[in-house]
Amino acid sequence: MSVLSARGISIRFGGLQALDDVSFAVNEQEIVGLIGPNGAGKTTFFNCLTGFYAPTEGDVFVRGERVTDLRPDQRTVRGVGRTFQHVGLVRSFTVLENLLVAQHRNVGYGVASGLLGLPHARREERILRRRARTLLGELDLLHLADEPLDGLSYGMLKQVEVAAVLATDPDVLMLDEPLAGLGPEEADAFAERLLDMRRDLGLTIVVIEHHVPFMLRICDYVYVLNFGQLLAEGRPEEIRGNRDVAEAYLGKGAVALA
Repeated sequence: MSVLSARGISIRFGGLQALDDVSFAVNEQEIVGLIGPNGAGKTTFFNCLTGFYAPTEGDVFVRGERVTDLRPDQRTVRGVGRTFQHVGLVRSFTVLENLLVAQHRNVGYGVASGLLGLPHARREERILRRRARTLLGELDLLHLADEPLDGLSYGMLKQVEVAAVLATDPDVLMLDEPLAGLGPEEADAFAERLLDMRRDLGLTIVVIEHHVPFMLRICDYVYVLNFGQLLAEGRPEEIRGNRDVAEAYLGKGAVALA
């Protein structure tokens, strides 16, 4: 059974058909990529998978359970966590504080206990802080724990957002353009980190990214969208040699991706 799947997703905004009959599936501990030219519908499809958009037609399933009508927070409870093109963090908080906020579902004490600083509340707070620091260490961000977000580069903010999503304890980690703002060496290091996280944390990962060589390197399976439709799907080596995909990216006459 697929961890996350979609069947026949279509969505229309007024006269614009943004997605047309797109189906998709990701299995346990796979890394699955979603690529395509600008405007292909990738983020719109992510929004349908995670509950931010309601598809006009089609259904979304988490481990076989139909979740099409559930809110984003209800899908998060079922193990679906995502980042965004535009970073979704609390800018007035530090890096560590953002990870503490992300763990709010795990808080067992009440508001009064927290305000009064009762022993069980302080004990739980220490556990949450330890977990937040562990996750920051996983992404090589521990040195930024007490830094305010306002002082960080956009590339670092994107990495902190990944850590914050990991703090929600997802089964499926969905990343929307995680390489934005990163240089080549940072992107290579992040690729290795993703592979390590898949192994060490038992994660299933879905990625949107424009950097095609990165995607063909890390993904087990790739879906290609173009003009809101599924243009191709397959293993990286199949996508690399697909003439239709090459033409969508590079123009008519292209025979393969690099």
